[in-house]
Formats: sequence, C-alpha cells, structure tokens
Amino acid sequence: MLIRYLNFTTSALFGIALSLPFGVTAAPKIPQILTDNGLVYCTHATGFSFNPQTTDAGTNMNVITEQIYNKLFEIKNHSATVTPVLAKSYSISQDGKSIIIRLKRGIQFHHTKWFKPTREFNADDVVFSINRMIGRDTYLPSIETDAIKYNNPQYQIFHQQAKKVRFPYFESIKLNEKIQSVVALSPYEVQINLFEPDASILSHLASQYAIMFSQEYALQLNADDNLVQLDLLPVGTGPYQVESYFRNQYVRLTSNNHYWKKDLAVKNIIIDLSTDRTGRLVKFLNNECQIASYPEVSQLGLLTQNNDRFYVESVDGMNLSYLAFNFQKPMMRNEKIRQGISQAIDRKRIVKTIYHHTATVANNIIPDISWASTINTPDFDYDYNVEKARQNLSDSALSLTMWVLNEEQVYNPSPLKTAELIKQDLAKVGIDVNVRSVTRTYLIEQLKNKTEDYDIILAGWLAGNLDPDSFMRPILGCDAVNEITNLSNWCEPKFDHFMNEARNTSELRQRAYQYQQAQELILREIPIIPIANAKRMLIVNGKVKGVEMTPFGSINFQTLRLKREDK
Repeated sequence: MLIRYLNFTTSALFGIALSLPFGVTAAPKIPQILTDNGLVYCTHATGFSFNPQTTDAGTNMNVITEQIYNKLFEIKNHSATVTPVLAKSYSISQDGKSIIIRLKRGIQFHHTKWFKPTREFNADDVVFSINRMIGRDTYLPSIETDAIKYNNPQYQIFHQQAKKVRFPYFESIKLNEKIQSVVALSPYEVQINLFEPDASILSHLASQYAIMFSQEYALQLNADDNLVQLDLLPVGTGPYQVESYFRNQYVRLTSNNHYWKKDLAVKNIIIDLSTDRTGRLVKFLNNECQIASYPEVSQLGLLTQNNDRFYVESVDGMNLSYLAFNFQKPMMRNEKIRQGISQAIDRKRIVKTIYHHTATVANNIIPDISWASTINTPDFDYDYNVEKARQNLSDSALSLTMWVLNEEQVYNPSPLKTAELIKQDLAKVGIDVNVRSVTRTYLIEQLKNKTEDYDIILAGWLAGNLDPDSFMRPILGCDAVNEITNLSNWCEPKFDHFMNEARNTSELRQRAYQYQQAQELILREIPIIPIANAKRMLIVNGKVKGVEMTPFGSINFQTLRLKREDK
C-alpha cells in the first residue's frame, strides 16, 4: 500500500494511522520516473520521524528533516561561531540576557497538497517554533475539547495520545529553564529573553533539532483539532518537500520550487529505509542506491579496492560510546571498584574488533572534533592494566548485571558484541557479568518507574552541535538524573558548577577552560568509562559529487550533483 499525501483531512489521516501494518512484507519497486534526475539514499528506519525534535535524544534520524526544514543558524567548519540561515543577523545585549534576531525576507514555506501558505516566513513562525520547543502552549488559541464530539472512540484515543508530544533533546538541556520569553518586535525581528546569560543558546538554535515551523499551518490544523498532523505531514522552508511516504520503506522528496536559496541540481531524492547494513551494501553494489549510510565496517576494505566506482566519505563524529555505572547501587559508588573495572576493559580491542578502526579510543569525554577539546588532559590511570585492576578490586569475586540497549547506533554498530567483549575482560579479573539486552522503550519505562535494575549499562550519546554543554550536561548533569540521558544517575554539584560557569561567559577561552575542568572531574570520579568516538561514514557512487557530511551525520542534498550520463 503506497501512501500518498493527497488533501488529507483529519479523518483520512486517522484512517491511515490505523491501516498502517506492523509488518510490511514488501514495498513496490521504485518507479523509474521517480529516479529521473535524482538519486537514492539508503539508510535505516530506526528513530525515524518527520520531526527530529520528537525522537529520543541520543538517536539520530536527521537526513530527511535537514532537507525539509531550515534553522535560524547553522555551524560551519567545526567552529564555535554560528552562521545565519533564516536569520539575517543577531545581537546580544550587554548583560547577555537578551538576543535580538533579525530575519531574512522573501522566504516561502512549501506549497504542498495539504497546505498552501498565504504569507512568507516571519517572526510569528519563530515565536511559535521556539515556544513549542520549550513546551509552552500559549502560542495557539485553546480548543474546548470537551465540546468536540467523536463518532469513533478509537479516533479520540488516537488524538489524545498523539498530542502528548515530547521533545527529548530540549528537555535534556532544560531549554525551558533557559528561555524566559520569545517576543516578535516586528514582522522580521524577534527578541529572546533569557533567565540568565547563556552562551550556549545560539548553538542550541543551530542544532539539528531547532527547525522552524509555519505558525499559519499550525493554526489551520489547530482549528480542526488536528495539530498532530504538524509532525506527520511536514511543511518547512527547506530545499526539498515530501511527495510520498511508504511506512518503514521509503520517503520520496521532490525539489521545492519556491526555495529561497538557489536552484537544485538533483530534483528527486528517494530515502530508502528498508534495509539493514548488509542489505544496504547489496543495494549499493547493485546500483539500487547511490549513497548508503552506516556501512558494514568489516566490509569497508572491499569497497576501498574499487575506488574508481565508489568512494568512502568519512568525518570525525561528535559522539561517544561509554559504559555507565549506576550510582543508585551502593557497590557502584565504590571508587576502587569503578577504577578496577575501567582498568580491566581493553578498549583498544573493542575499537579493533567492533569498529574495524573506524573509531578512535576515547580517552576524553569531549570528542576531539569539538572546539573545546584538548590534548593536554592529565593522564588518568584507567588504561587497560589487568594487574592494577585486580589490585583495585582486591581479588574479590563480584557479580554484576549489565544492560545493553539492543539497537545499532552510530556510536556502537554492534552493542551486544561489545558487551560480550567487556564480559570476557571482566571475567579475567574475577567479575561475573550477566548481560541483558533491553529495548529503549523498556528502559524508558523502567527509568520512569525507578525500577531499573542494572549495575552497569552500555550506552552512548550523539550531540546536535559542537558545544560541550549539549554533550556533557544531558548525560551527567544533576538535572538529568533518572532520565534516559543520565543513565549513571551521577550527580556532582562541582560538575554543574563548572558547566554553569562555562555557560555564563561568552569568552571562548574561558568557556573551554571550564569545560575542561568539568571533564577532568568526570575522568577522576569515573561515573562513566569512555570507550570510543566513531567516525560518521557514507559510501558514495563515484558519479555523485558535492557530498559534504557534518559531524552529526547529515548531508546537504542541495550541494549534490550527478554526472550527466547518470540520471
């Protein structure tokens, strides 16, 4: 069943939601007409959403939304400086508590089968979008839901559940505690008022999550009590717009004829969501897709031997895989035990066996690609050393439960195999490990009920920008204890102090210094054991030019071009 967005009404949208199968047997072959003047990009469906704000923090599915939406700012060349996109310029008040953003003019939203804009992008859209990010519902008129009569009770349940939208990334960084208000000063000027000076705000507004929506579209949907459609039938200002979607199979994007920036060389994009790593490689070698993400790293040697036909594009990633100690367990609060476990794990073997050298051993918390990283971090004694590990563990027999999120991620392509390697290492120093595979849904439920029963957990983190605030605070800050992000449940006021000091100054050197202080504290206390920083990788057909990949895994399709003989 191919789903096309043709003048959807509320009831039609609900009908589709009910009819979508949980197990789709096969997708129809992509018609040749759809690949004319276009290309196919193979990836996976894990964490897929047309709104990246609603996906779990630490997962990544931004290749589609980066094409549909624009942000106020972006960060280029791995710097700490934001570059205006929808914004024209900005200024910060002397006390650091007010930011005035001036917007570009003449930018149009998508003209789709489900929405036709009557005005250009303006300050109302920014006010609406940012207020939605921080969970404030004052941006739209309220609806008396009790007065609405539903003929179908399942329809009512669907809408009630769908309206419970969460924004995990913004919740993890407590954006609602940073931004006091957002005000439109004029049709093309917005003022953001902060509770306290915060030098990380612009970086957050440049992250892959800070996309801009159409307030006019939201008002139209809200009037029909159908605001859920905002995240299901996307409308943005980006270079491409959605033409059709086959659940967990593919998304077709077509060029936005009203795009404000420039004409696109590639008019059609097919995002193939249907395959695993091996399946993507097979499709790529059969020329069924011209770009494939998350390649099987053990097979990259084969690819590099045929570099006349295709090539591997890679960049250091802003990510970290790590093993976290659960500080709610008394035994895990023993520093000697934590240090002994860290010394017992052969991280070089993990990088070689699991990543096939497509990652580096993480000796710091902040990845090297961040502007705040440094090679001058003091030498902390947690490198692989079995004898020291035994001394710290006092040769005592321990039994631990290790949970593993059973999902392939950029930061760990094979979590269960990684867990087995850690289990083998710890067995050498007398620690028996019971490995338990859990789903993200189950983990969230256990954390919510405070019934998580792990001693250690294998996890990881993907940042949305290069600022360490969005990297370290969610996974180790006191505010994130008992959340899906801070899985160690570690809370150290000194750490929050260093992070706050970095946030409260705009002087880059001082910010980097405070972040280093926070990092050194983590490395001394060892609430987590950093394991690896993985590279972001794509395999690309040799006829595709202009690939520019970010440390967050996204590419900009508007920069791509194909050789003339390859349609």
